[in-house]
Amino acid sequence: MTGSRRLPLLALLALLLPGPALAARKALAPGEQVDLNRASAAELQRLPGVGRKRADAIVAARAHRPFRRPEDVLRVKGLSRSWFDKVKGHLSAGPAAPGPAPAPAGRR
Repeated sequence: MTGSRRLPLLALLALLLPGPALAARKALAPGEQVDLNRASAAELQRLPGVGRKRADAIVAARAHRPFRRPEDVLRVKGLSRSWFDKVKGHLSAGPAAPGPAPAPAGRR
């Protein structure tokens, strides 16, 4: 096989094989929960129907105001009640992850 014929074959194989992002995304086990206030964007993407864009939106929403209960995730644009009803068994809303420590008040 010549070099010019191998290139299209290699390109086709690259499209057919899952990349690292897809390989790392494994389904949630029954009873496994994702904490909406502490999960990374990658962990949030393990939820059915949540891709990179929605995971980033969840992270941004909790940075603005942490979730007090799982239902609060519905304030994120693009997440519907029917989606929530499907995944609510996998959601929890624990204490918010600690943010950066406030700067000490002192003299300037």
